[in-house]
Amino acid sequence: MNVNRKISKTEIESRISQLVKQYDRWTFDIPLPYGIWTAGNEGIPHTRLKRVMQVLCDILDKPLSACRILDLGCLDGIFSIECGIQGAEVTGIEILEGNIKKALLAKDAIGLDNVIFEHDDVRNISLETHGKFDAIICSGILYHFSSPDVFFFVEKLYEMAGKVVIFDTQISLNPSTTISHKGREYTGSIKETDPIKQLRGREEWKRNWARDDGDMSSRFVFTRPSLLNFLSHVGFSSIYECFNPPHLNFGKPGIESRARCTFVAIKGKQCKLETSPSANNLIEDWPEDSLIYAYEPAYMRNIRKLTPPVFWKLLRRIYWYVSSAYRK
Repeated sequence: MNVNRKISKTEIESRISQLVKQYDRWTFDIPLPYGIWTAGNEGIPHTRLKRVMQVLCDILDKPLSACRILDLGCLDGIFSIECGIQGAEVTGIEILEGNIKKALLAKDAIGLDNVIFEHDDVRNISLETHGKFDAIICSGILYHFSSPDVFFFVEKLYEMAGKVVIFDTQISLNPSTTISHKGREYTGSIKETDPIKQLRGREEWKRNWARDDGDMSSRFVFTRPSLLNFLSHVGFSSIYECFNPPHLNFGKPGIESRARCTFVAIKGKQCKLETSPSANNLIEDWPEDSLIYAYEPAYMRNIRKLTPPVFWKLLRRIYWYVSSAYRK
């Protein structure tokens, strides 16, 4: 880690106050020098950060200090800052000016010369402009894109990935549509609720997310099977869903979201089998009625025992449709 601390305690406190006044509170509570925290030391455990960092340490075949990390949609920078403190060369990209200014303050206060923050739309990245990265963190982004943006975006990430891409994203529990891309079909939901209206009416969101080729009110959210299938079609050699370290609700009771998942996509070489050559060229997709992890009540288990398989499949779909709609 390259540390070059230059900012005084008074200046840090003054800049935090100015940023909060101009852009509202910080998303993340980041510890800075002199015992200062960006959100006042709320004591909230960031378990999603813990999960992502553990995946990086487990998957990468070299220390973080020897890695190049890309943090997409970095908000005010906690993933980038953490990777930078641990020695990685980091690029964080964020569309909101307020978030970038907050991230730059944290970087400057800590003195991280190995961290860069760019004010840009993540859809503008490419292998030509940014090069390759050992790991790419894609947290809270995919479900913001409409089709075909979401497909092109993931294909770019595959090109830019050296080893792994971490997708922390929402999935559709109540699919309502099917979209075609390059001759294959993917199932999901078209989210009609515009997330811009849920973010305290920030004009900055409206300015930056308004594009001629897409409307945020028609963003496409994959089902779990369709997202896994698409990542496989793009070329990732193996894909895992991370359950531990758990991210439940930032240390509070309950679960933040049953529709939020973390997928770890590895870009490797296909393992050629010698004892089962027929498996080498076999390509299979997950069916849409598979990979349902939500809780099944006891009465549903009893019904399943008494119901012929063909009718049970129909009843199960009806149940998950109704229960998913209720949870929303």
